[in-house]
Amino acid sequence: MYKKIFLTFILFYSYQSSYSQSIDDVYRLNSFFHNGSARFNSMGGAFGALGGDLSAISINPSGSSVFIDSEIGFNINFSNITTTNNFNNNISESKSDFFSVNNVGTVLVFGNNKSKLSLGYNMHNLNNYDNNFSFSGNSTLGLDNYFLFYAQGIPYEDLIVYDNESIRSVYEFLGEEYGFSDQQAFLGFQSFIINPSEEGDYNSNALYSTINQNIDIQRKGAHNMHTFNISKSIRDNFLVGLNINIHELFFNELKTVNDNNFDYESIVNRISFDDDLYTTGIGTSIQLGSILILDRLRLGYSYQSPTWFSIEDESIQRVRTEIFEDDKIVQYEVDPNTINYFEEYNFRIPSKSTFSLAYVFGSRGLISIDYELSNPANSNFRDNNGDDQYFKSLNNLIKQRFSSSANSLRIGGEYRIKNYSFRVGGFTYDSVLNERDNLISGISLGLGYNFGNFHIDLGYTKIENNYSNNLFSNGLNSSYSIENLTNQIYSSISIKL
Repeated sequence: MYKKIFLTFILFYSYQSSYSQSIDDVYRLNSFFHNGSARFNSMGGAFGALGGDLSAISINPSGSSVFIDSEIGFNINFSNITTTNNFNNNISESKSDFFSVNNVGTVLVFGNNKSKLSLGYNMHNLNNYDNNFSFSGNSTLGLDNYFLFYAQGIPYEDLIVYDNESIRSVYEFLGEEYGFSDQQAFLGFQSFIINPSEEGDYNSNALYSTINQNIDIQRKGAHNMHTFNISKSIRDNFLVGLNINIHELFFNELKTVNDNNFDYESIVNRISFDDDLYTTGIGTSIQLGSILILDRLRLGYSYQSPTWFSIEDESIQRVRTEIFEDDKIVQYEVDPNTINYFEEYNFRIPSKSTFSLAYVFGSRGLISIDYELSNPANSNFRDNNGDDQYFKSLNNLIKQRFSSSANSLRIGGEYRIKNYSFRVGGFTYDSVLNERDNLISGISLGLGYNFGNFHIDLGYTKIENNYSNNLFSNGLNSSYSIENLTNQIYSSISIKL
């Protein structure tokens, strides 16, 4: 879409100059769903007291000591997502399909059951952001409100493109010298959506009581955790382990908002706004865990430290309008062809504790339960200087809106007949928000076959996720609700080394 890209750097200096840090980021990073091997997923991810699965390492680091032999494996995932949107009481539905490799891992076992040392690695998907959806409806808030919000108080002389300048050069200058707010005002002014008034503020050229609004959102990305594991058996019934985790974050959202059906007297006939956000980040955390084996009963506990992320954001923007001029429609496009780079910042996800219980029915089967506790309200933004007022206000908002107790429950069972294994599971993840509108729940089932030196497993999971969002944080903050129904099919292969 953008044939020629130029670069500019934007410094945060005030509330309005900040861009991407919002409640949406807190929600996105605290919302997770453990996604691993086909066996792991088929049993609802309830592996904290079991171990013996490559994905289980990411739940409880002592689980690698359950392995008898060294092993390597991977998992392929197919997802079908049906998204139902409610925007101003207008219901619409979208569907998306995605393939991914959501789990890769290996465990190396040294020694025997009496004195065993295990080393492991696992890539564990905590959240997959891939989803495309569209919705529309009538609204009393148009895009003009977005640009008006940022324009108030900005001298209109700063928004003019003089003979020796270009759209790109002015947009870059405003970003470098003043920040994000001035850039948004510039886009609105140059596209004839807003004009300065005699009183020194700005007025809208868009006249309407209600307009038709069409929104298209394309998302992709993931939150993956790379786990480096060491585990030791103490005696033959007590296992301990340590994980060092590297968190990898990538998120891209292209949001296109179209406004049309303005009043007959309106200067503006049509508005289209592209807002393309890229977020990348690296985080670290550690985990400590143990499993106590009491004959057929197994007890597990694991603690994951807070995760500190270092995050960078980029954005690309473009505005297109249709304007009535001299009794005819004239089209304008304001496209700076510029990538905005925002100053790096830090974000902390709170710690988690997982309590696990499992009962093994000899060689016939097992049942397992995991209960995970977290406190999303302790999430925290921080800039590199540690004194940014916008981050302080945002952290106060986090404590108000986010739950101090967002827990999850996972249950799974397995029954074996000779070389065949049949599995079933279920799970629920509490809302991270006080509004309790983003509950994640699901059921799962699967089967596997043991060939001796390798296993093949298949699994299916049905996931339901409900949440609400705003089009933009400021100005145009119309809300929409989403109901995601995800059907996932998994296929895993694990090979003994």
